[in-house]
Amino acid sequence: MKFGGSSVADLERMRRVAARIAERARTQPVVAVVSAMGKTTNELVRMARELADPPPTRELDMLLTTGERSSMALLAIAIRSRGQQAISLTGSQCGIITDHQHGRARIMEVRPFRIVDELAAGNVVIVGGFQGVSYKREVTTLGRGGSDTTAVALAAALGADCEIYSDVDGVYSADPREVADAQRIAELDYEAMQALARAGAKVLHAQAVQLAEDRGIAIYARHVEPGISGQTVIRRNPVERPGVRAVASDPAIATLDLELRALAPARVGALAERLGGLGLRYLRVDERGAGGLLSLSQRTDAGAILRRFAAITRALGPVVDAAQIREGLAMVSCVGAGVEERPEIPKRALAALDAAKVVIRGVRTDTRSLAFVVAAEHRRAAVVALHAAFIGGPPTAG
Repeated sequence: MKFGGSSVADLERMRRVAARIAERARTQPVVAVVSAMGKTTNELVRMARELADPPPTRELDMLLTTGERSSMALLAIAIRSRGQQAISLTGSQCGIITDHQHGRARIMEVRPFRIVDELAAGNVVIVGGFQGVSYKREVTTLGRGGSDTTAVALAAALGADCEIYSDVDGVYSADPREVADAQRIAELDYEAMQALARAGAKVLHAQAVQLAEDRGIAIYARHVEPGISGQTVIRRNPVERPGVRAVASDPAIATLDLELRALAPARVGALAERLGGLGLRYLRVDERGAGGLLSLSQRTDAGAILRRFAAITRALGPVVDAAQIREGLAMVSCVGAGVEERPEIPKRALAALDAAKVVIRGVRTDTRSLAFVVAAEHRRAAVVALHAAFIGGPPTAG
């Protein structure tokens, strides 16, 4: 059971989560993964950047993991107050071993021996999400959405189900706080959920979904309140019919573009490899130019990425005609099967955005998404217009 920051944002919500876990623990063993309370992580990042911008990545990891450690200890205390045994464990204590990348570490293996022992002793095990320990015994963090990845990795290691709890009862065709007639989606395959997560949907993190697919773990996205029974199941579902399934948005992106003077073919591959290491979306590289999109909202290391892009540009020297970084932008994506292959989909999308007076700054496509770059202030209007064009209608049960 994984609980996000909004689910444990204050002590009253913490008590409700504790009650839910304690009730489940009466019938089966429970491991709970918890995020930092509310906006704690953002506040810690803000303080660090006031002292040094950018802060040293190692020390930032040490700082940020304190948010999850506070949550896990408080939740264990709340569960014990209800008469249920519980113990809190850090990522390192429960055997989450990562590579040595600070800020964006990847889980290499999970050694859950301590968790198994504590479950055998009758404890609910509360794990601080988002964190692990490297082979060099350094504290590491897994990047934005890392608690989801923690939960999936532990479920795989323990042979358990994976339930993700948040303030919405599953995955919707758009953010229900912005689109009144957004519809809950009963089932999604892994690929569609990854596309939605990359496009900005906040219910699950793309890396966690990829890990779930690799390990064959079904994910159940549910509401944190027990009285709300809806859910979305993410697993290897039957092939979807072609068409737009949902509209998602990323509120803050930057476009990074290079214009080149006929780069030698032998150098194109090397440039693609260097730019590929930046983690840009919709990356393109050829002899005449290169470009991609960087999510400023999903990356804690966005500043470092922009500096690396500038360094790559300088290293190319006189081959560069122009280099441009544009901010103040958002990305709005239509996500579904075959959206790249059906010409009527972009035609309808363009008509809807034109009718809503949304100016398009760029268009990107792949097999699962049709993405429009727009001014940040036009993001919500674009979401509403595209959802009305492709989905609309009253909410449906499921």
